[in-house]
Amino acid sequence: MNIFIDTNILLDLYHLSGPDLDELKKIIKLHQTAQIKIYLPRQVKDEFYRNRERVVKESIELFEKSKASSSLPNMAKTHDRIPELRSLQETFNQLVKDIKADVTLQAVENRLKADELIEVLFDQFKDEALDQEIFVKARVRQQIGNPPGKKDSLGDAINWEWLIVSVPDLEDLNIVSGDGDFESVLTPGVLKDFLQREWEASKRSEIRLFKGLPELLKEYFPDIKLSDEIDKKDAIMKLESSYNFSATHAAIAKLNKYDEFNENEQLRLVNAFIENQQVNWILGDEDVFEFAKKLLGQIKNVAIQIDAVPLEAMIAEVLKARNEDAV
Repeated sequence: MNIFIDTNILLDLYHLSGPDLDELKKIIKLHQTAQIKIYLPRQVKDEFYRNRERVVKESIELFEKSKASSSLPNMAKTHDRIPELRSLQETFNQLVKDIKADVTLQAVENRLKADELIEVLFDQFKDEALDQEIFVKARVRQQIGNPPGKKDSLGDAINWEWLIVSVPDLEDLNIVSGDGDFESVLTPGVLKDFLQREWEASKRSEIRLFKGLPELLKEYFPDIKLSDEIDKKDAIMKLESSYNFSATHAAIAKLNKYDEFNENEQLRLVNAFIENQQVNWILGDEDVFEFAKKLLGQIKNVAIQIDAVPLEAMIAEVLKARNEDAV
């Protein structure tokens, strides 16, 4: 699945009401495990760094306005607990001041949590100079008034022309953008009709618009609640598809990082042990054997316990062989 993430989605991570950072972390891990492919041109990186300081400054200024007000109506000024209120106001306002100073320093030094995550994302892609042919096409698009983008900006036009060149024909694309440059004015949440027609004619594939990462994740990966679950699911798939003993040991090492598996995961793991010969042939290896025992110990569902009977039998055979060797 192909995804293009617009710059405004990344900058939104710095807003006070922006999305949870874990949403982007999920997207990055899905890309790293080859469950999706992110398309991120140099133009997005440049736009991000051009605008980051402004967005951070605006967010800090909004946060600073959260100071507790010292204004009191006359009728309350003589209340016995006013000194307590004044003390709490001073404590609150000092805390806001201290947090502002700390966050500002972190922002200047690029140490915000959002900064760290953005760097992880950007490190997945090589920096490539802007292709002159794409630039010319974007300029023509802007001059004749074709979307996407604003009249005084080439950014979205460059991104669009880059996507047409970069995404293979016949492959679908999902655009994640929170502003109106790609969005239909007639049907909110849907790509502009002009862009839809152009993409389908040029690439002979489908294209969809999502207003944010949560919406895209809900549509395609509804079962993933936390970003760490992506690594777990990837490790399970690796065990299921293991093609040699080394791959099996690597998958087991990743799975051993998790203490619990839900019923669906338990069933998949049981079937991997039973059906994949690259796994069950080395059940006697200590790491594989111990994980199989841990897995069986977790299963409480009667139906899964029945499915796991062959695995229990294989474990019993390993124990029997070990006992015979000991004698």
